[in-house]
Amino acid sequence: MKITGVRILLIAMLIGLALVILPTRKGTARGRYSANVCTFGPPQSLGPTINSPIFEGGPTVSADERTLFFVSKRDPMPEQEDLFMSRRTRPEDPWGAPERLPSSVNDPTANDFSARLSHDGKSLYFGSNRSGGFGSGDIYVSTRESPAHPWSPAQNLGSLVNTEMFEAFATPSADGNTLYFERSTVAASPDADIWVTTRKNENEPWGNPYRLDEPINGPNGEFSPSISVDGLSLYFGSMRTGNFGFIDIWVSRRESLITPWGQPENLGPNINSPFSLTLAPFITNNGDSLYFMSSRPGGLGQPGCQFINCLDLYVATCEDCKNH
Repeated sequence: MKITGVRILLIAMLIGLALVILPTRKGTARGRYSANVCTFGPPQSLGPTINSPIFEGGPTVSADERTLFFVSKRDPMPEQEDLFMSRRTRPEDPWGAPERLPSSVNDPTANDFSARLSHDGKSLYFGSNRSGGFGSGDIYVSTRESPAHPWSPAQNLGSLVNTEMFEAFATPSADGNTLYFERSTVAASPDADIWVTTRKNENEPWGNPYRLDEPINGPNGEFSPSISVDGLSLYFGSMRTGNFGFIDIWVSRRESLITPWGQPENLGPNINSPFSLTLAPFITNNGDSLYFMSSRPGGLGQPGCQFINCLDLYVATCEDCKNH
């Protein structure tokens, strides 16, 4: 049995967390969000149609919030991570029954995980440990002419982006020419950081990636970035001091595309839960909804499931969006 992707990510995180004591919440943004940061309401589970008793993670949605992509280990292949899709007619409707993505995206003998959909819906980036890669996890992309067309065979992003290390959670900017992603020496290493690569246009190759400086990356692990459509808000999971749980979701803001990132702010106890893993945020096109995965109490399969398999998908809506 192969154990990799999100599952090995969480196993390694828990091993690392067993070596430290949870810090106090000194310095978090609890109760003092800046005017241009949304205050999200209580999260809502995506329900038993999407979540199963086993494991769901890595959500990403289309710009109109009518199509959801995510990773799951559900039957009939409960030991393999595959990418699934669910649709709905309107954003206020419940999600429909998930469908496994075709073999042009999912590898039948490997784990596929950490999906991120481009803003135009034509590119699906994801991580995979399939054969032929450069490391323990590589970033791939599958494209299509339009949302009505089928996905093309997945292509490896090449040796500049992918290395002998572990890469995942590639999140494109709105114009598709900047890619934020996660890199670590091995899956879920505490040295996981957020990196960036750029290209001139969709016909050009990706350039040499660079690691984001502090305050985004710190001494502990940073994971699963998600960039807002205006490029001014970066959401990510982190093991940094100030967490409510083991891993929390944070956001950093900047004034323009050429100014430095500001000090990250914890999204607070509405989103982050004590003694839980909360990560893989995905901010929607309009910035009003945040999708993520969490092992918070009340998930499907609890309390019988193993902790690393107790991850469900949630969505929280912005209740105070002064910048919108």
